[in-house]
Amino acid sequence: MKKVLATLLAVSMAAALTACGGNAKTEQEAPTEAPAAETPAEEEGEAPAEASEGGHIFGYTCMDMTNPFHIAMRDAMQEAVEANGDTLIAIDGQQNQAKQNDVIEDLITQGIEVLFLNPVDSESVQPALEACAEAGVKVINVDSAVADRSLIESYLASDNVEAGRQCGEEIVKLFPDGCNICVIENPLAESVVHRVQGLEEAIKDTDCKIIDRKSISTMDVVLQNAEDILTANPEIDVFWGLNDDVSLIILGAVESAGRAEEIKVISVDGSPSGKTSVSEGGLYATAAQSPVSIGVKAVECAYTILDGGTVDAEYALPTTLVTPDTVKDTDPANWN
Repeated sequence: MKKVLATLLAVSMAAALTACGGNAKTEQEAPTEAPAAETPAEEEGEAPAEASEGGHIFGYTCMDMTNPFHIAMRDAMQEAVEANGDTLIAIDGQQNQAKQNDVIEDLITQGIEVLFLNPVDSESVQPALEACAEAGVKVINVDSAVADRSLIESYLASDNVEAGRQCGEEIVKLFPDGCNICVIENPLAESVVHRVQGLEEAIKDTDCKIIDRKSISTMDVVLQNAEDILTANPEIDVFWGLNDDVSLIILGAVESAGRAEEIKVISVDGSPSGKTSVSEGGLYATAAQSPVSIGVKAVECAYTILDGGTVDAEYALPTTLVTPDTVKDTDPANWN
């Protein structure tokens, strides 16, 4: 139990809503934002101005750069860009769209040619998209889609519908006679909406039913919502969280309630912590995506655009369900 609580505390303090965030209120009227702590520019990956001389300058901003998924994506982009002698300036959106819009304006003034964008809010990012268009900055949207795709060159993400479907199919396989499912989601993040869509498609016309769900936008409300769901629903078979960070907190709540033997916690991400938990008998399964693959493909698209070529409007990268039977075939210490 001490190990579980230590893991829970570390996750709740260090992680933020992934790829997968947004500014929705919870059903219990959650507090507004709990922004990440300020990080010095050099720790965010921001390059000194002199590093950009003589090469292309790219910008990257994500909804929360304390999230391991977004860090891994940034690092993959930075490695690919710097291999060509160019510069990536990366700045945290801090789960605040107004701040992220300001960040994008700042990146434009620093001379970026291409922006890799993971928006905090799919609709409220619109003014920043319009600023990029006016400045001639090309936008490659990653992981969670903007509402107006007419102002972006391409959208790259995991196949989130398939990730949710893989979770749902595993649930049906585990409970062929039916089960009760509870969900913690973020309906303002398109990536999460698609995951839930896939989950619901997989359980449609079965006796597996979603009996309770909560909507969140910040990590500080996950534990309370998980505890409330557990209290209100004595007969839960499966608890699904929108990503591994959320699901590990759910797992901690389940274990603290003494209900780990009766409830399977299933997730999406395939993060090192998520896969490690599966290997140790914590999370039951996680649909693994690859931020590294997304980052590398985004940079590839950026250079194609800069060279005058064309790219597809959308790329959906595959996901793989990691279960107790398959986790041995993965590298739990790293993103696949």
